[in-house]
Amino acid sequence: MFFKPNKNADKKSINIALFCTFIYWAGFLLINSILEFFGKNISVNSFLLLITGLIIFFVSEYLSKLIKYKKTT
Repeated sequence: MFFKPNKNADKKSINIALFCTFIYWAGFLLINSILEFFGKNISVNSFLLLITGLIIFFVSEYLSKLIKYKKTT
């Protein structure tokens, strides 16, 4: 493998962030497919969808780490 695993990674925060990102993308694509079914297309920029998903991932990971830190102190 090209990258070494990070031993300091917070697996729980990463899993929460992955779940939030999955829910965002699944919800967006579900709404898009429902609108396409009824003939009301929305213009979807794939790059924008990708970037917003990444932003949601990093923000939710940060918030998860912050909440975990607050609980321990």
